[in-house]
Amino acid sequence: MVHLLGLNVPLPNWPVTGNYIPVGILFGLHILIAEYSLGAITLASAMELLHLRSGAERHIRYARALGNSYYLVFSLGATWAVFAVMAIAGLWGQVWGVLMNRFFGTVAIAFGLFLVLAPLLVWWRNSFGTMRAGRHALLGVAVLFWQTLFMVLIVELDAFNLTPARTGLIQSTLNPAYIPLLVHRLIGNVSWTALFLAGFAVLRMMRAADDGERWFQSWAARVNLRIGVITGVFMPIGGFALVETLRQTQAGYFANLVSGSAAYLFILQAVLLGAVFVGANVALAWEQPGARGPDALGRAAVLVSAAGFAIGVLPSQLLAGQTHWVRYAGIGAGVLVTLLHVLARTTPRRQRLALRPAPAPGAQAVLPFGASLLARRALVVTGVTAMGLAVYMGYMKEEARNPYAVYGELTQQQAHQQWNPQGIYP
Repeated sequence: MVHLLGLNVPLPNWPVTGNYIPVGILFGLHILIAEYSLGAITLASAMELLHLRSGAERHIRYARALGNSYYLVFSLGATWAVFAVMAIAGLWGQVWGVLMNRFFGTVAIAFGLFLVLAPLLVWWRNSFGTMRAGRHALLGVAVLFWQTLFMVLIVELDAFNLTPARTGLIQSTLNPAYIPLLVHRLIGNVSWTALFLAGFAVLRMMRAADDGERWFQSWAARVNLRIGVITGVFMPIGGFALVETLRQTQAGYFANLVSGSAAYLFILQAVLLGAVFVGANVALAWEQPGARGPDALGRAAVLVSAAGFAIGVLPSQLLAGQTHWVRYAGIGAGVLVTLLHVLARTTPRRQRLALRPAPAPGAQAVLPFGASLLARRALVVTGVTAMGLAVYMGYMKEEARNPYAVYGELTQQQAHQQWNPQGIYP
């Protein structure tokens, strides 16, 4: 029998760390930047549209600054994606071959979008102030559309790995996990990006050299906090829909996630989510405290959210039988009180008081977050934790799928084999 020596190659292995960690790190970095990119262009485009109505300088400055941020990290995210694809194609050839064979058209279109997206982004970023405001805002919406479409297509592969029922460009959108997973990601991208930017704005505010800059950064922190919290309220709702879908369609995956070997990951996720919501409530309560600290609403919101998420992280050993609903009830209480809290502090009257520029030289003391060290620290910690939670959710989803690469269809051991569709390897 004649063997083709050129195809007689050993299975590749990443030295020292093995094949799991490098691929996880590369994809984690790519996903983090890609999610930030989508969140940033969403916020920038929305703020530019708001500027058309308000004419306020702060709105267009916000849009321009965030557009620059998106522009600078855009290529970095694509670079990490190239490294991640190279790693998975070489180290996990079987699963890569399966996915490409079934989703070749989807991936080809998704990657081809960058041929349109990149020139539009360059045009949009470099035409601030030179193009008519309305046309420039529409150009920003076009950039947002193409960036979002890329996410819409790529989530098809992720949903297939959880519920592998249908393949193809259109049919795969009918996989049970697709809609809840897509909605959860689109909301999450905006939420954690806004919270991260709120913490960053607080740091910029404290380092600002003049009152005008300090006021703008204080306003940005306040606005981003509210955007992050209000969109973040829908995250647990989307997560519940996804978990409920998996309970009905992938009972084994659901059992592993809530009471099996991956249950501790689910608990840790609830801890991180609780830290984000409690931290946000602390920042809201101490944003502009009175002489005796925050009011009764702020204190109640912090206590109820902390208690609710404490119930939400109860281990399975304390929840006998079908009592997992207790976790959901606790988390739901924490989310609801946070929503009521942020809405109560975003009334038109409170907005006018908070956004009024303060006179020098005591501007720092009366601006939002200017007088409270606790609020500033809480907001920075909340932003960093929200960013970590975004990455962790992807890690938890992958770990809970163990021992499968494509759930119920392709194990991780099989996925590590060479792609051999027609037996061409000797």
